[in-house]
Amino acid sequence: MNHIPSRKAMKKMRKKIKDYTQPRSKLLMDIKDMVKGLNRKLQGFKNYYQLSPLSKRWLNRIDWYVLQRLNLFNNKKRNRRHKHAYIQDTVRETQFILVKLAG
Repeated sequence: MNHIPSRKAMKKMRKKIKDYTQPRSKLLMDIKDMVKGLNRKLQGFKNYYQLSPLSKRWLNRIDWYVLQRLNLFNNKKRNRRHKHAYIQDTVRETQFILVKLAG
């Protein structure tokens, strides 16, 4: 039996991630605190869907989305002009503390 996330489950997870990272009031938080809160949501999703090896394809998409949202948060916090740039800085800051779903 292949246990992969449905389109609806993926959309719901992206919405949860966006709702958690979007408010401007969270710009006062450190990125490590932001990751700690996200890890709780990600760990539950990972525990439920990582039963089959086929699910890695979909879990990689959520991993990439989390990195994009954290990058937007980081760039807003630092008041950078190009909001989608500097993703390597974000990867470096969250490298050992962020839960990877597919990894």
